[in-house]
Amino acid sequence: MTFRWTILALALSSAPLIASPNYGITAKNNQDPVFIEKCDVYQQAQKEGDLETLKSFVDKVWFEGSKAKRAEQALLKKAARFEQRVSKAGNYIVKEKRLSDKTQDNFAEVLINWTNGDKFSSNDGCVFEKIKDSELWRIHL
Repeated sequence: MTFRWTILALALSSAPLIASPNYGITAKNNQDPVFIEKCDVYQQAQKEGDLETLKSFVDKVWFEGSKAKRAEQALLKKAARFEQRVSKAGNYIVKEKRLSDKTQDNFAEVLINWTNGDKFSSNDGCVFEKIKDSELWRIHL
């Protein structure tokens, strides 16, 4: 019997961890650090034009049927604008990244302040909102 439990424990420990979703995020409240992590993932995907990761932040219903191509183009267009702004800034340093404590309970806002020195600084971030009739969250595009 011990042998079987050992095999089961090894199998479970070697199984890949299930990544948390980017749409339908579980959070304790609007101050949960998961929002900062998800904002980082989303912004990195925008910088890289990573369509598959960007799509993971949106309800799958938008990528079914005739609206799929238009939804993909909208995500890539938004990503291109973000990438252009970041590229224009050059090498930049994030001065501050935090959750706003001035939002309604059904919204979470990540505030990012970054600069490349004296020439350029910007405020940026992500807003998340609770999915209607749910305890899960999504990024607000």
